Amino acid sequence: MDLLTQLDNDIDMLLKVMSSSVAYVSRKAKHSVLPDSSVPLTILGKTEAIEPEEMDQAIAELVEDLVEKADSIRAIIRHLPTEESLGGDAELEAELKRMEGEMKVVNDEYRSAVQEAERFRVEVGELVRLISERQIEGRAWLVNELEGNDSGKSVSG
Repeated sequence: MDLLTQLDNDIDMLLKVMSSSVAYVSRKAKHSVLPDSSVPLTILGKTEAIEPEEMDQAIAELVEDLVEKADSIRAIIRHLPTEESLGGDAELEAELKRMEGEMKVVNDEYRSAVQEAERFRVEVGELVRLISERQIEGRAWLVNELEGNDSGKSVSG
């Protein structure tokens, strides 16, 4: 897997972990009515509240997971090629021209192979036609021979 795909996958994973973390904390937190709030607690929805110590432990674990994933993303980013490692515009242009030349050679070879395949197809078609004609001629000869032998037997018998 190339670095950009890996980076994309890791960022997606980080966002999913963050999203599920927010949902988990929201679902497991003990909700309480704010002072001077007119919104009753029942409108906030049903929660699966856990003890504060357990919540702190869960949040610490979630933070640890997020930091670990962020560190792996940083490591991938550090390994991405830089402008200096890619070379200047002149080097990139030379590389592109070299690749373009290779593509032209490969395309020419491909066209030649297609033409050769077409010649072979025509040749095989011609051979099949000749074999078919020979088979028809052979059957006709065999029929004539058999009819000739049958007529000879019946005349002499």
